[in-house]
Amino acid sequence: MAAVEFRLFFDNEPADQSRLDQVDSIVVEQQVDMAWEARLSIPVCVNGDGVWEGEEEAWMRPFKRVRVEVKVGQAGFVALIDGPIVGHDNARSTIPGTSVVTLVVHDDSALLHRQHKISRFTGSDSEIAAQIFDQAQLGALPSIDDTPSRTDSPFEETLQSGTDMQMLRNLVRRNPGWHGYVLPGAQPGQSIGCFKRLPTKTDGLPALVLLGEGRNLANFDLRNNARSPAQVQGATLSLKDKKIVSATSSYRDASLLGDEPALPAGSGETVRRLPPGQSGRQDLDGVAAGAAADSGYSAEATGSVLPLCYGGVLSPYRAVDVRLSDSALSAPYVIFKVTHSLTRSEYTQAFTVRGNAVSASSAASASKPQASASLSVSFNVQVGIF
Repeated sequence: MAAVEFRLFFDNEPADQSRLDQVDSIVVEQQVDMAWEARLSIPVCVNGDGVWEGEEEAWMRPFKRVRVEVKVGQAGFVALIDGPIVGHDNARSTIPGTSVVTLVVHDDSALLHRQHKISRFTGSDSEIAAQIFDQAQLGALPSIDDTPSRTDSPFEETLQSGTDMQMLRNLVRRNPGWHGYVLPGAQPGQSIGCFKRLPTKTDGLPALVLLGEGRNLANFDLRNNARSPAQVQGATLSLKDKKIVSATSSYRDASLLGDEPALPAGSGETVRRLPPGQSGRQDLDGVAAGAAADSGYSAEATGSVLPLCYGGVLSPYRAVDVRLSDSALSAPYVIFKVTHSLTRSEYTQAFTVRGNAVSASSAASASKPQASASLSVSFNVQVGIF
């Protein structure tokens, strides 16, 4: 028997039972290239003196920190979000039991988006991202994938005129394939600044199984856009020798999650060109390769897990195996969005995943659903659990 437990922290301290009893439900939205958001619903009512109770607690004030963690089975607790309260939604009604205060919590990217700055940076874009996260002092070491060096003008300065988060978005725009985001850290009050590419391998999440013994998927609805995979071409003027530099890359050159590209061979390729404005600031081959790799994610699926049956905690920027019986669509997919819904008696996960590959015919035929440990859920009451 595997238990599911939830834990809350307010201002980096575990919530006591009285605070836990006030929270009716939690919904955490996690999405690639978006600030992660949690919404905590807290019922309120009018006392005998006509005063609304429970709407102005000290721990509910703006920019107080909230951390939500979940634990499935014997694994450790996984943080779903850790960040400041950025707003309140207040619903009042004459119908008893329907008046609610909803706390809106964002990850620590909210703190990177509060102050306009004028700054100058040198070095590669990955080095600039590392400097931004170091200055932000998020509490944990940043996780950075190196970008190609500036081949034409390695000492050119990059000007920041905006918030740190806007600067990171600018770096992402000129480095296709990279993503700038913030993840919850290992300890309350910590966050990890990330400037990374999407994964090309799974990292231990239990497989999502649609049919057979051990199934844990309620549904898996997939759409494949055959127009998305493309060959990307680009050209720019070299400042070193005044010659035209060109680059070409195909989605077929990218690292695949499965055995074969999602678009069958012989289907032809869409040809796209990089937008104007490419310069020696970036490695043109790297820009073309990143844009082509992004175009290869033509398969997108939405779905949800069966309550009490999935033994893991899904999270964006990770890859997970999907098993759809003997279908060639049984392959690893990158998680782009997860909605975690937590109540006093149930934990559900709805997701959006994308893939750039399918399984080979022989591999797909052998990919029968495999048994996984059967899970049941009990909700324990202890410090930090509701």
